[in-house]
Amino acid sequence: METFINRTTWFGLSAIGATFLGISVLFSILGIYVLGVDMMGFFKWILIIFLLGTGIIGGLISLGALAVGLKMKFSSNKETAAE
Repeated sequence: METFINRTTWFGLSAIGATFLGISVLFSILGIYVLGVDMMGFFKWILIIFLLGTGIIGGLISLGALAVGLKMKFSSNKETAAE
């Protein structure tokens, strides 16, 4: 049962990491696109800061979730090999 919980957890964390990775790429591309758009200056910079900030935070969350998920995956393989 412990192996099932470990595998389910690493799969869930990997899925969350992949989702946040997609979000960070999307928001970063939108932020770069907004740089070239002609719009009111103040609103443009608020939008750029929001989009790139969300992209960076999403990227950090995705790296953390993927790292923890992969660590759990490989540590669970070592435990099952010992049994």
